[in-house]
Amino acid sequence: MLEQAARRELGEPIRAFDARGARRRALARPVLSAAAAAAFAALAVAALSSDRLLAGAPAALSALVCLYYADWTLRRAAGAPRRIGTPRVLYLFVHGLVVDEHRRLATYHWNELTAVTVSGVQSAEGASTRWRVTVTAADGREITLGDGTPDAGVLGEIVSAEVTTRAVPRLMAAIEAREHVRLGPFTLGPHGIDKDGERLPWPSVAEAGIDNGVVYARDADGLVEMTALAARVPNAVAFVEVCRRVRDGRHDDGDLVH
Repeated sequence: MLEQAARRELGEPIRAFDARGARRRALARPVLSAAAAAAFAALAVAALSSDRLLAGAPAALSALVCLYYADWTLRRAAGAPRRIGTPRVLYLFVHGLVVDEHRRLATYHWNELTAVTVSGVQSAEGASTRWRVTVTAADGREITLGDGTPDAGVLGEIVSAEVTTRAVPRLMAAIEAREHVRLGPFTLGPHGIDKDGERLPWPSVAEAGIDNGVVYARDADGLVEMTALAARVPNAVAFVEVCRRVRDGRHDDGDLVH
């Protein structure tokens, strides 16, 4: 791994984010549930063969519940179809990442990562935040980090900062060339922000930001407010920064300063 990183000139290693322990725990649950189902089934058979219905029925029901839970947890651990999915280990370097999934290594410079989506959900006040981070590479491949990755939120902030630094100049150049750039449900163009058939012109943009998992842009009077869940907005931090720069650099007629 270090040799491959050195060949790609990723610099010094900083930290490893190892999800293998979480995967082993996730896979252990269905195994234990299946074992419990087998034990309850044996008790049920023994009780029912001795005409002890009151003892056999609950044991049979417990076996079915354990079997159902084993099947559910196994399906959950397997996850949905994915392009790369959650890596076994992700290694953070000064100039990029090395992703280890099923003993296959992929290396990425920061400038080879084009988008990052970060979302955090708290089930209750005071509960730990469940993070989901999706990183998109220039070749279209995706890396998904979730509960199984330790400190996924920390890693998401690091990757987001690096990707944002490189994404903002690209987005600004496109808008200044009078192109339209789509970021999730938002479209940024030379005259303003479009979403769901509605436009917020640059002269009217008073504020853009991210609050409690929601990305927003609004006018000074609060009459027009565009919002979207952060989980649906790739490069949400870059979106906010571009809105600030375009707003501060526009002409009074709404065109951009070149």
